Amino acid sequence: MPSHDPSNPEHPPLAARPVSLLPSDALARMALDSPLLCDALSLARWSAPAVPVTPHGVPGIDDARTAITRFALWPPDLPCLITERATWLGGLHSVAEVAHFVVPWSAALRLGLVEIDDAHARPAPELERRARDPEQVLDWWFREFEHTIEHARGDLDQTEPPVPGTTGPDLLPGVLRHLYEAPDGSRPDLDTLAREALLSPARPARAAERLLHVLWQLSDTGAVALDHRPSAAQGPGGHGHCTVELTALGRYGVRRLLLEVGIHAPLVDTLAEAGAARFLDALSVLPFEERLTEAGPWLDRRGPAEALRQISEVVSGPGLALRRWVGTQILNTTSSELEPELRSLLHSPRPAVASMAAVVLLSSGMLTQRGIDRVLGEHGPWVVIDMIAAAMTPDNEDLTEFLTARGTPDVQRSVLEDPDPVRLAAHPDTLPVLDALARHHPDPGTAARARELARRLRERR
Repeated sequence: MPSHDPSNPEHPPLAARPVSLLPSDALARMALDSPLLCDALSLARWSAPAVPVTPHGVPGIDDARTAITRFALWPPDLPCLITERATWLGGLHSVAEVAHFVVPWSAALRLGLVEIDDAHARPAPELERRARDPEQVLDWWFREFEHTIEHARGDLDQTEPPVPGTTGPDLLPGVLRHLYEAPDGSRPDLDTLAREALLSPARPARAAERLLHVLWQLSDTGAVALDHRPSAAQGPGGHGHCTVELTALGRYGVRRLLLEVGIHAPLVDTLAEAGAARFLDALSVLPFEERLTEAGPWLDRRGPAEALRQISEVVSGPGLALRRWVGTQILNTTSSELEPELRSLLHSPRPAVASMAAVVLLSSGMLTQRGIDRVLGEHGPWVVIDMIAAAMTPDNEDLTEFLTARGTPDVQRSVLEDPDPVRLAAHPDTLPVLDALARHHPDPGTAARARELARRLRERR
């Protein structure tokens, strides 16, 4: 679902924000009430004791008319007048003309709710018992959720093949991840969602309209709720005003998708029990103020000293600068109780741990000016590289703003002037940071020095 490759060890997958889920039985009840699964089960029960089907596995037109009427499987644009509906039914010549019948019937077949034997369809054995099992219901629902994402189409003329960039796999993964990361109950409008979640510059025109079309298809699963208000004055390609919300059921589905591709997607209720690595990675995707709120239960269960020990065990290695930086933020909240341990870690043979302890002590207010100068002299270059590495993103879009922000250490003085190649080479992220500085630092002279230092370090290898 996410765009990165979770199997690449050089780019560990980002954790999703911690979320809360409803109990399984509550989610199962919501799944049973969702339009698609509700209609699929209704049609499966309706097929008892048996309904003749065509070689294509669908009921004949007369039986389909009966089911359409009983379960109100009308096209959404059909007037509610009885005469209008009777006329429309009489004009049907093929079941394929009624998507609101074909889609749930196909789902019933796909999920095994209906079995076909000897040209007759009938409910699957033990259907009612299985429909009372919350885990079975959620498995049915999730399979249709995945199927809808895979087959939803945003090109309204249904051309074959679909226009590139207009299918569910093109449009929905980024949108669903965006909705998942937003606070519970968030309801962005369609234009904002399209602008923020569909980041590719190659997106076709009318992206919001196509997104609306695939979201309508997904809404039949109950994963999203749309509040759509068409505008009578809208021009060609207009879509009126629409807000989109990820439902509790949708949050469950997106979390399962994330877990399937190796993304850590913690639950709020279980975060306090998580190991230090997963705990820090989960916090890394949260805003700063939310990190401290979520950290409280985790710290309370361990105490300051044990928390320091566990965090220190998981912060060494390349690509972990953000984890180390989050670790310093968490330890800052309890630094006054850890001064002896932190001072001891300044002499750790693991540079990443010593640097982390240095950052916490520098932020604590417990050091004299002489102590600050000594810690900066010993650990300053590593700390600065770590800070920049933690701020780097895959596209480094915001790195220039970070480097020029007030309070950011003077990179030119701390790293690039009179550097110690041995100490810099010891940091696993030095070269990526220097390359990023060379490309993104706003001062040409600083960028040139970073480029030259990166060249020299590569020659030493």
